[in-house]
Amino acid sequence: MFNKTSRPEVQPDASAAGEESESASVAQDQNAPSENEACNQDNENWKEKYQQIQEQYTRLAADFENFRKRSREEQDSALRYGAQKSIMELLPVLDNLDRANTSLNENSDAKTLYKSFSVMQKQLLDGLESIGVRKLNVLGQPFDPQFHEAVNRMPSNDVPENSIMYEAQSGYQLHDKVIRPALVVVSTGSGEDSQPEPTSANTGKTDAANPFSNKG
Repeated sequence: MFNKTSRPEVQPDASAAGEESESASVAQDQNAPSENEACNQDNENWKEKYQQIQEQYTRLAADFENFRKRSREEQDSALRYGAQKSIMELLPVLDNLDRANTSLNENSDAKTLYKSFSVMQKQLLDGLESIGVRKLNVLGQPFDPQFHEAVNRMPSNDVPENSIMYEAQSGYQLHDKVIRPALVVVSTGSGEDSQPEPTSANTGKTDAANPFSNKG
């Protein structure tokens, strides 16, 4: 019989292990610069994006400041010169007043004075209407506190009850807004025999022929 002898174990080659370790180290050293370059590139990209955002913000802030200045200037201009169109509509009336003042005198006949006055009054009303101001038509209309302010009440055989008999002061409307109500005398109808009722605007007795006269 043959004697079995154990074969000696093969020991790892130390030099080979060292070479493998050195190769791995070299590989890591080769990979390290590429990772650093990637990080540096990312940083550069973020810096570029930040600069772009910063420039956009700066432009937007400047645009907003310019817009705010323009808005303020336009608002100031509107407050200062907003009435220009209205004034231009009324200047012809002043021109006619100047011409009348030059041509008319104390010796002018009443008919000429009346005609000149009527023309200028109509021109003034037309100028006001062109800018949206309209005189209220109140005589004979039913009393409406939205458009009228009663200063007195009187009986009348001709004007229905709660309708307007006289106009003490004209009322005006700007577009669809009443800027001054008309001061009026309101009829109580023919069935009331009592004396007119004065208000705070007219505390004396009232003449039936002239509701605005005060006998004291």
